[in-house]
Amino acid sequence: MEPHAEIVVVGGGIVGCSLLYQLTRLGISDVVLLEKTELTAGTTWHSAGHLVVLEENPAVARINALSFGIYSRFEEETGESIGLHACGSLQIAASRSRLERLERLLPKMQALGHSCRMVGPQETAELFPLLDPGGLLGASWAPKEGYVDPSMATQAFARLARAAGARIHRQTRVTGLEREFGRWRVETTRGSITAEHVVLATGMWAPELPRKLGIALPIVPAERQYIVTEDMPEVAALGRELPILRDYDAPLYFRQERRGLIMGVHEPHTPYCFVDGIPESFGQELLTPDLDRGAACIEAGMRLVPAFARAGIKRVICGPTSRTVDFNGLMGPLWNHRNLHVLAGFSAGVGQGAGVGRLMAEWIVKGEPSLDVAPLDVARFGPYATISYMRQCLGEAHTYGSFDAGKERAAGRPARTSPLYHRHSAGGAVFVASNGWECPAWFRGAAAPTAAAAVAAEQAAALGACGIADISARTVIDVAGPGAADLLVRLVGPDLPAQAGACVERGVLLRGAEPRVPVGIRRRGPEAFAVTAGPECELRLLSCLQMLAPEGGAPAVENRTGRSGALLLVGPRSGAILETAAARGFKAEACAAEIQRDAEVGFAPARVMRRAGFAADAFEIEVPSEYLVGLDEALRRAAGGDGLSSIGMRALAALAARSETTAAVA
Repeated sequence: MEPHAEIVVVGGGIVGCSLLYQLTRLGISDVVLLEKTELTAGTTWHSAGHLVVLEENPAVARINALSFGIYSRFEEETGESIGLHACGSLQIAASRSRLERLERLLPKMQALGHSCRMVGPQETAELFPLLDPGGLLGASWAPKEGYVDPSMATQAFARLARAAGARIHRQTRVTGLEREFGRWRVETTRGSITAEHVVLATGMWAPELPRKLGIALPIVPAERQYIVTEDMPEVAALGRELPILRDYDAPLYFRQERRGLIMGVHEPHTPYCFVDGIPESFGQELLTPDLDRGAACIEAGMRLVPAFARAGIKRVICGPTSRTVDFNGLMGPLWNHRNLHVLAGFSAGVGQGAGVGRLMAEWIVKGEPSLDVAPLDVARFGPYATISYMRQCLGEAHTYGSFDAGKERAAGRPARTSPLYHRHSAGGAVFVASNGWECPAWFRGAAAPTAAAAVAAEQAAALGACGIADISARTVIDVAGPGAADLLVRLVGPDLPAQAGACVERGVLLRGAEPRVPVGIRRRGPEAFAVTAGPECELRLLSCLQMLAPEGGAPAVENRTGRSGALLLVGPRSGAILETAAARGFKAEACAAEIQRDAEVGFAPARVMRRAGFAADAFEIEVPSEYLVGLDEALRRAAGGDGLSSIGMRALAALAARSETTAAVA
């Protein structure tokens, strides 16, 4: 084996081979792929290979469309066949809720340029003649969807990459990773190789190597099954290829396979496999089928496609696949480990493989992908996403297509909480989860039982006297030491806060082509800053700062998220309440906007700052986390009676919006 490569890709499934090919397209020929057994082993070779574009998340839909476009032009552009079948797909609706969900989805997809439309039961049956349309309310019809042959596509990517100079080593298992002298040393069963970048495209095996480096990737292996029928005269007589048929409420899918059908069998619970670890010898094996656990799904398929009930079973495929809690894969650089990347965990690995391979190659070579990849970003989950967390979440929504991305989930909670969590809960708080944090959205009360009424009441209470909000769920990262200011200039531009305690807020592009996010920069000293952002930004911001910092030197980048808490007082009485709770001599009127100053509030050493941007006077009080409960009590005592009302994130957002409206009118 060669001693060095610019980039090492670990994993020879369709995702790894796609990345290898895309790297060579960008001019990187000094790239090596390491595969522990044979190309397509693990999950690729037995995949159904579906290409789905329809997706409720627009960013994921764009990635799907990119992937479909690459596949659809691949043979013409390269001369390589990948077994493409652009047969279209139907997603049926047998319930009013599913029909409405599809009707909401299609205009979004059409706005992205995806050719799709709603069809009635009769046209659905014309498109899929084996279907019994009884009970159907309609369907979505996407003519630009289909499937590819996973093995053909993988081998085509590999051949083209080899022809461009990439090297592929099969039967080469990676046994360890170590960072030394600014490079990665990749230990394998055939010796070691060093590289500037390493990409783990190892599917369900992806958690193994990062675990040794202290990072737990939220991927679990699960079983998936499908039935392949014998030849069916009803299929043979059609004279054209059937589209893919999906029923996410059953859930199931049908697809033509030569003169028969494939039916995807889904169980009422997630069938985990390899719960004690994946055997070292596992490669291109299958698992033991168990159709009994999918009996309800099979019966639904027989009712939906009566000819399926008469067909003989040619074989049953049961193999492993990767699952994350939201069914999206993981991609991007890992925090705390420079130039170590992940591209794994894709439930739709074949369908998205061409697209995510291109985007990951762009990310490494050009510094950012050309599309927003935030829904797939490996940094969207933190250490709270343990095995128990994943199993709870997958127990709530275990099947691809059943997860509603816009719905607040009950599973996997609470994970991360403020010290005031139980006090908020007893006070009627309704929480939303953000990166594992429980954030009070609004407070339920007898006079305001609905969210809208509660938010209105909280705004009125704040504008009439004072509201108190727990804003502890936020990202806090310290950047300190020689060069700290220069590093932050590269992040947000030259306008850094000049004096100690001062704060500025800027919109920052953290990862790839995702939208800019608000990031606060607070100067603690000459070369010391606190960088703050919303809780969902934590690991993306940490990774971004670590990549900007020189390796092994100053300045130091330290994640302090969760170590400090903060309360926000908003309202005309906020200054008076703060003065009463603070040590003698503290004057609220002396606090300049967006300038932190040290103070003693109650028994807590605090940093106090007057906040701009709200429809009333506002003060932020930051303390070490262990002082937060005492601070809350001190402020409530100082307020006396009913002078201080708990308010949630929605009321805060509304108060900020009112301030913006007032400023615009003025």
